[in-house]
Amino acid sequence: MRSERTAIRSQGRSHQAEEPGARKGHHYISVYQIKCDSLLAGLLFLLMLLLAACGDSGSSAAPDANQLIKDAQAAIQRVTSYHFKLVTANVGTEAKLPIVGAEGDIVVPDKLKANANALFLGNLVQVQIIAIGNQQYILLFGAWQATTGLLDPRTLSDPQKGVASILGHIQNPGTPTDSTVGGRPCWQINGKLDPVYLAGITGGGAPAGSTDTISSCIGKTDKLPYQIIIKGPAATGDTDKTVRTFTLSNFGEQATIEAPIAPASTPSLTPSVTP
Repeated sequence: MRSERTAIRSQGRSHQAEEPGARKGHHYISVYQIKCDSLLAGLLFLLMLLLAACGDSGSSAAPDANQLIKDAQAAIQRVTSYHFKLVTANVGTEAKLPIVGAEGDIVVPDKLKANANALFLGNLVQVQIIAIGNQQYILLFGAWQATTGLLDPRTLSDPQKGVASILGHIQNPGTPTDSTVGGRPCWQINGKLDPVYLAGITGGGAPAGSTDTISSCIGKTDKLPYQIIIKGPAATGDTDKTVRTFTLSNFGEQATIEAPIAPASTPSLTPSVTP
């Protein structure tokens, strides 16, 4: 009997002796968990900040449309040269030489050279165009000849008739939205335009009271107009289905434009563009 009681007491004492160690171990685990929880919370907070920063860098608040247009007008008037591409869908056939597509260079204020596809007597022909001041030349059927009524670089660079004027007369411009032109980020602005402001480029002839739809994409960093799309009549014979897309690039790059030396000479132009 004494041995059994001794064993029971020994077990009790042993159990009591282990309790302090058990409590100590339990206390150590709690501290460890608190430290882990705090570290995890800190990492989550840091991750949220990083995600917020990434979101801010990928997008920005849309600028005021009217101010953006003013900036684009000022920016294009500082440019000394640029490359352009004009594509026209459903062009009117009553103009002297309706241009379906053209691509070339403009040196401000009065020089232009381009390859173009135009309608001539109902047929699509490839031509080359050079304009210097008030002199215009066209290479048609292998021979250069003087002409008039083509793309006039003086008009395009004129702040009262050209690109700057077109931008400045956009009616009811909408809120700018994110877009790109040729991989270049830009702000797209949609609005309406009286085609009278296109007469310097197209030659005019749109029915009185017409209103075109216009969309312009203005560079986010340089504020230059990368593209202007005009839907509606802007020249004789155009309809509501006529669409002109005018794309600008290579601002300020060097371009040499000279008049043809002789009627049979051919300038060094790139191959004609198929729209």
